[in-house]
Amino acid sequence: MDGAGKIALGIVAAALLLVVGFVSYREFERRRDIAEAQELIQSLTGYAQQALQEGQRQSALDARQRAEARQRALDARRLAASERCVGGTVIRVEGASYTQALGPDGRPVACSGQYRR
Repeated sequence: MDGAGKIALGIVAAALLLVVGFVSYREFERRRDIAEAQELIQSLTGYAQQALQEGQRQSALDARQRAEARQRALDARRLAASERCVGGTVIRVEGASYTQALGPDGRPVACSGQYRR
């Protein structure tokens, strides 16, 4: 092989080496990008699950607080042991004395069963 053939062979080998290096680096970048995307998706999924669990916990807490508030409101309306509901009006019983309960506006307090209205 003469000198020109050797030079041509060197140029072809260098070009081939550059192409293989370029393709290999592109494949390396692609795999790296895929791995980064998978890590990002996993972290976002973790954050989403945490947010969902926090939302569910907060919803349960809110529901429990609403139920407790409803119960407190119902208990506040319950007639005392010395009170009776007679004909839709609260009557206070103190020994042999029966008096009609009046509200802040001076009107009789309405009731139904064991609760004020």
